[in-house]
Amino acid sequence: MNEYDSARLAALLEFRGWLPAINAEKADIILVNTCSVRAKAEESAIARIRDLKPLKERNKSLKIGVLGCMAKNRGESLLKDLPFLDFVLPPNSQLSTLNFLPTLNSQLSSNSQLSTLNSQLLFAKLANNYSAFIAIQSGCNMKCSFCIVPYVRGMEQYREPDSVIKEIEAAVAKGVSEVTLLGQTVNGYRCKGLSFAGLLKLAAGVKGIERIRFMSPHPKLYTNELLEVLLGEPKIAPHVHLPAQSGSNSILKKMKRQYTRENYLSIVEALRSSNPLYGITTDIICGYPGETEEEFEETLMLLREAEFDGAFMFAYSPREGTSSALEKEFLTEAQKKARLQKTIDLQNSITLERTRLLLGRFEKILLEKPSRKNSGEWVGKTGSFKKVIVPAQPDFREGMYVDCVIEGINGHTLRGKVSG
Repeated sequence: MNEYDSARLAALLEFRGWLPAINAEKADIILVNTCSVRAKAEESAIARIRDLKPLKERNKSLKIGVLGCMAKNRGESLLKDLPFLDFVLPPNSQLSTLNFLPTLNSQLSSNSQLSTLNSQLLFAKLANNYSAFIAIQSGCNMKCSFCIVPYVRGMEQYREPDSVIKEIEAAVAKGVSEVTLLGQTVNGYRCKGLSFAGLLKLAAGVKGIERIRFMSPHPKLYTNELLEVLLGEPKIAPHVHLPAQSGSNSILKKMKRQYTRENYLSIVEALRSSNPLYGITTDIICGYPGETEEEFEETLMLLREAEFDGAFMFAYSPREGTSSALEKEFLTEAQKKARLQKTIDLQNSITLERTRLLLGRFEKILLEKPSRKNSGEWVGKTGSFKKVIVPAQPDFREGMYVDCVIEGINGHTLRGKVSG
């Protein structure tokens, strides 16, 4: 979502006559878009901002601003801690308060819709000409106990279907054939009587679209209608990143996740019963406050039962402002890290077994770019989001779809040979 926000702002700046600087030393303005989902993300952002201070000292006219979730979370304290900053703008306000850009200000003030998700002027600048992120929703209503997103992104807002489809069509006109629909709880989308399932059908009807992905859905918000569309529409890629967070019902309740492990596994079963190779990845938090050894073992059991293709796994860390930060922790950092390592080891073994299932299969991959390690190879992805390395051919180009047979595995990366 932050990548999309940055690309949207870049498109607006360029539309109004600003150009990307060759490097930071040549810039008139530097915007740092930030994330607050974890404390480490904020620490990394602050370190990056501090690195910009010498530029300000050498060029007094340089403007440096902080945007995004950390700007909301830390607010004016950033100006006190980093006095060389010129401004701090939280999400959803950047585009309506860019008073530091005189060439933009008069046009911004004349268009009250410019800061909304539905403005056609806000079509994000494409990072490439084959795949695009498209935001359809922002904010979150869930208030999970460990998550700061609702406090920095606000309540859910939904983009009008016509605006979404117009951006998809604009991307297709530039060569894009794969889109990823974005939202904090993307499958909670509802606008003008249209559900997320309905929006997926509209997107699939856009001529030129070959693959549709989305992230990140909430397990509570899966419906029978959505499952029917996911399994029945061939343009929707057979992959989902479905955050579980824990395999223990008691911990899920403490987390305020609003579903049980049984609910979660029923979604996995529905997806995999139709396609055993359906790609499912997840998020796992180890060592949530009060997590017992038995509850942790239930999470390991969930990994074994769900057989995730991959996972982002973290040791719990409190985020100030969330309800879980007020809970007493009984585990040491060493104990949390030990549980995390055990989770990583188990998931790595499962990922390898899931990857091996593709050996000998024919897969359609979307070529993304030449390999950085070997100019004689290209990198592509399957519909199930598996990375595949294939030998280069003279006619290869970004965004091309090719059929290949999977011949080997290097780590968790597949190696294939283009068929025909």
